[in-house]
Amino acid sequence: MFNSKLPALGLIWLMLSLGRCSADQWLPEFMISYWGCPQNDAVARVAEQAGFNTVICPREKLDLCRKHGLKAIVTGVTAPEAAELSEDPAVWGYFVMDEPGEPPTVAETVAKFHQADVHRPAYVNLMAWEDLDRYLSTVQPRVLSYDYYQWWWNRAVYFDRLEVHRAAALQAGIPLIVWVEANSDPRWEWGEKGQTWLPDNLSKLRHSVYCALAYGAKGIQWFNEYLIFQCDSQRRPLPRLRRAGRDVATINAELNLLGPVLINLRSTDVFHTTPLPQGTQQVPPACHLQPVGCNWLLGLFADSRHREYAMLVNRDYTSPRWAVVALAGDLHRVDKLNCTTGEWDSLPVTQIQGRRAVEFIVAAGKGELLRYWQ
Repeated sequence: MFNSKLPALGLIWLMLSLGRCSADQWLPEFMISYWGCPQNDAVARVAEQAGFNTVICPREKLDLCRKHGLKAIVTGVTAPEAAELSEDPAVWGYFVMDEPGEPPTVAETVAKFHQADVHRPAYVNLMAWEDLDRYLSTVQPRVLSYDYYQWWWNRAVYFDRLEVHRAAALQAGIPLIVWVEANSDPRWEWGEKGQTWLPDNLSKLRHSVYCALAYGAKGIQWFNEYLIFQCDSQRRPLPRLRRAGRDVATINAELNLLGPVLINLRSTDVFHTTPLPQGTQQVPPACHLQPVGCNWLLGLFADSRHREYAMLVNRDYTSPRWAVVALAGDLHRVDKLNCTTGEWDSLPVTQIQGRRAVEFIVAAGKGELLRYWQ
C-alpha cells in the first residue's frame, strides 16, 4: 500500500490483517442515519423506506425502532440505564453530546457509558476544528463522528478536514462517521423554512457522500429531519419526504448496496488528480490504478484477505464524466460494483494509447467501487 501519511501505523495494519477490521467491532453495519427521531409509525415507516437504519431517539421509542428495523442512538439515559439496555438489539449506542468543545467535559461521561455497556459506543459528535489528538487521548471514543457542511460553509478546506479525520480515525483504530447536509442550499442551513431545492442538489449530496466513502467513512448521517421530511405548522415531521429528502433516499439506496462491502474494508490511502485540493496528495506513479485526467479522487482499500479495492469519485458535481483508468503492473481483472443490482460487473480491459485500461462512466459527483487482482 502507499500510506505515506501514517508511517507509525504498522502495528494497526498487522492487527487488521489478522481478521476483520478491528474498528468494526463498534460498528457492525454501515450506518445511515439522520438528526431526528420518528415520532410515530407513519414517519418511522417512511424513514425505513428511505433507507435509514439508525435514528436518534429516547428510550421510549425503542419499540417503534424495533418494529421498523431501526437502531437507536438513545438519548436522555444515564449510564446505569444503559446497563439495563446493554442486551437490547435495537440499541446502537448512547447519545452523550453534540460539539462538546472541551474534551474533559465529556470524557468522564463517555467512560461511564462504556463501563455500563462494553459492546456499544457512547456517541459524541465533533465540530471539524476540534483538537483531535487531545480529544482522542482524553475521551477514548469508540467512533469518530464530525460535521463539516461544504455546501453551506467553506468548500476550500473540505478535503483537508476529510484528510485530518481519516488519519485520526485510523490512528485510533475506530470507525469514521461523517455528517452531510440534506439540502445543499445554504440559505436554509437549519431547516426552519426548508422549502427550497436546488436542481443540482442530488449531485452535490452525492459528491459529499462519495468523497467521504473514498476517505473510509463507515457511516453517513444527514442533517437534519426538517430538510428531509415535510413538516406541519409546529415543525413536526410528517410521513412525506421533501424533494431534498427524495435525493437523500436515492443515495441511501446506493449506500445500502455499498455498505455491506465497505464495512469490511480498511482504508489504505487516498489520492487525487490535479488540481489538488488543499491538504491532499497526487496519485503516485507506483499506484496500480492511474486515473487519466483531472478532478478524480481515488480511495484505496483492502479486506481481511488482502484483496484490493478502490473508490473512484468524479469530483465534478456538474456533469457525468467518462473515466479511463490505466492499469499498472500485471493487473488482469477489474470489477465494478453495480449500485442497482448489488452484483460485481467485470470490466473489459482494453488498450488505450499503448496502456492497458478500463473505461466506464461516473455520474456527476458520484463514485464507483472497484475491486482488482494482479
